[in-house]
Amino acid sequence: MFIVLLLFLLLLLVGLVFLVIKLTKWTFRKKLRVKAAGILFGVAIMGLVVNHFLFKNMRLIQSEVYPNLYLVKYPDKEYSKVQKAIQEKIKEHLQAEHKTGKPLAYRNENGIYFYEYGGTTFGFIGEAGTGYFIDHEEDLGGFVSEELGIYQDYRLAEFYYDSCPDDSTLICGEINYFKEGEFHKIHSLSNLAYVNGNLKPSKDLGKSTEQSNAQVSEETDENQGEKLPLHGILDKEALAKYYPKILNEFDRTENFYSEKIEVPKNHGAIVSLLHLTNTSTDYLLYTHNQNLEPIDAFYIGKATDFDNGRSETIDYKINQDGTIVFNKVVWGMMERNNEEIIDTLAHKTITIRLSDKGNIDYTISKNPEYYVLEAFNMDSDPNGINLRDSPNGTIIKTLKPPEYGYIFSIVRGENGWFRVLKINTVDDGELKMSQGILWIHSSVIGIRANRDAPILDTPQTGKQIGLIPSDKEIKIMDLHRDWVKVEYQGIIGWVDSELLCGYPVSTCP
Repeated sequence: MFIVLLLFLLLLLVGLVFLVIKLTKWTFRKKLRVKAAGILFGVAIMGLVVNHFLFKNMRLIQSEVYPNLYLVKYPDKEYSKVQKAIQEKIKEHLQAEHKTGKPLAYRNENGIYFYEYGGTTFGFIGEAGTGYFIDHEEDLGGFVSEELGIYQDYRLAEFYYDSCPDDSTLICGEINYFKEGEFHKIHSLSNLAYVNGNLKPSKDLGKSTEQSNAQVSEETDENQGEKLPLHGILDKEALAKYYPKILNEFDRTENFYSEKIEVPKNHGAIVSLLHLTNTSTDYLLYTHNQNLEPIDAFYIGKATDFDNGRSETIDYKINQDGTIVFNKVVWGMMERNNEEIIDTLAHKTITIRLSDKGNIDYTISKNPEYYVLEAFNMDSDPNGINLRDSPNGTIIKTLKPPEYGYIFSIVRGENGWFRVLKINTVDDGELKMSQGILWIHSSVIGIRANRDAPILDTPQTGKQIGLIPSDKEIKIMDLHRDWVKVEYQGIIGWVDSELLCGYPVSTCP
């Protein structure tokens, strides 16, 4: 499809060039045509000049989908004017009624966001630009994702606010300013009137203009370093102070972003979600006390854009009981009715609960409809392990077994073949694969019983037809939800995946 589109565009370009040449020759055959062309060209130039100086004034456009998102069209070259316009828009926003819209993904609801209008690219999988979000929702999955986070270079400012400590009827907050996507400086706003729902409006709204006016205090260059932001774009110094685990776990420390999550019944702990500002990013949950000292941290997982035949998305919701539920979904290309489609390959749910002291407790549950099984290689062929582009298809990769073997994350069997989502080596961790969709044959992989495992004739409700002793290796034949079809000593049946272990050199929990 891509090649056909490319050929079409190439033919279209050739046709346009040919048309321009013919039109130019036709014009220069007569002086009158040349004069007319000159006049039209002059009018066009004048129109461009008039448009540039009269119709390209800076405008702040509010999204129709996300009321707390503004796109700045034609930002003034004088940066201070852009900052002033943003401050005025924040005050105007807080004093106006807004329809309840959808929240931006991975953004604090008590925030107002300003992005430059732009970022459109062309091509088969070109980006729609920030203007897309004026009347479209974010698209976090699928072949081409569109989320605000991929346009970080167009970010101008983020304003985070809460009730003022001395007067809960007024709003206080901080603006994080950015230049070309990089953190620039912090600007504080205090004692702002607020009338829009989530926070209590000012009792004196409309009675005292002095109280309604913002008291603005901007930090000087000398004290900028004294007040490090807990949320927003974080530099290495802020990471070391508030999120020390990052420095130990990740090689990269640039472009980390933190947002505050408002959690009911959290007993005063500050809850923050930390991630990189690009689409392929790791997510961590942090808790701090009121002195901004770290209490606990938990690694949620990694989200990736659609690449090599799959993508991984992470989203979350906050329940009234104070739990935070993260959904991790793996999407990928699947063949159905002789047609390739994008479908869910795996789905995992992580439920977070906070203790009275702000410690993080969690439970992980896998959706049995999209179950991922881990298995190890049993094949001792010195020529290696073959991975193919489809069941019984072309070999696209041959793995040479390392000392302790591989762990394959597999889904959905098809005639003795399994789709491979991920490959780990026991000694070196995840194996980076540049190829797309990978398939492996059941004869190459196996699993073992983590404890005595009954074999049933049908999944879940069948009768027992055999028993696999603990630690015995068995062959995998098929998958059905979270049940595994196996063969052991001539007995073929189904075993609950909870009783099996896909690690070759250690036991499973």
